[in-house]
Amino acid sequence: MTAADANQLIHSLNWQTPSWDLFIFLFWAVASVFYAFAAGRGRTISLLFSLYIARLMVLEAPWLTNAINQKLPGSLAGLQQLVSFLLIFVVLFVLLARYAFRTSADGRHFGAIPFTLIFAFLQIGLLINTVLVYLSVFGLKFSALVNLIFLSSASGFIWLVLPLLFLIVLGRSVADPTEV
Repeated sequence: MTAADANQLIHSLNWQTPSWDLFIFLFWAVASVFYAFAAGRGRTISLLFSLYIARLMVLEAPWLTNAINQKLPGSLAGLQQLVSFLLIFVVLFVLLARYAFRTSADGRHFGAIPFTLIFAFLQIGLLINTVLVYLSVFGLKFSALVNLIFLSSASGFIWLVLPLLFLIVLGRSVADPTEV
């Protein structure tokens, strides 16, 4: 992709008549900033683990999506993977945020703010990628930019790996100085 192609994709967003595509990007930005300041680092890590575990459980536990499919009315039966993912994600996030990853890393350090903002941005991107992948089976049409960033063939893998790489590479540099 050239710079001209990227520029054309960015300019394809129409600010005069907002669409779902614009809403997705605004949600990504606002949710990332809000989440970064509202949650400690322990909660951001529990969100990441909740996302990975829920995504894996939907893939590896088809009996769960089948059970949810039986509870949904016939017109909503296609939503079983999304509903399964969201239920597992919320339950795991509540449990992990409450009992796991509660360390002194939840304290605020000035150097941790940029780290937390970028980490939250990557995690919300992963969440959006996951939800859009589940919604894409319904034939929803998104702009070329949304398709490139969230729905292209490589984007699923990239969104799974980016938060982990960021945490591995930069996570130690903002760790609590009392930790060894």
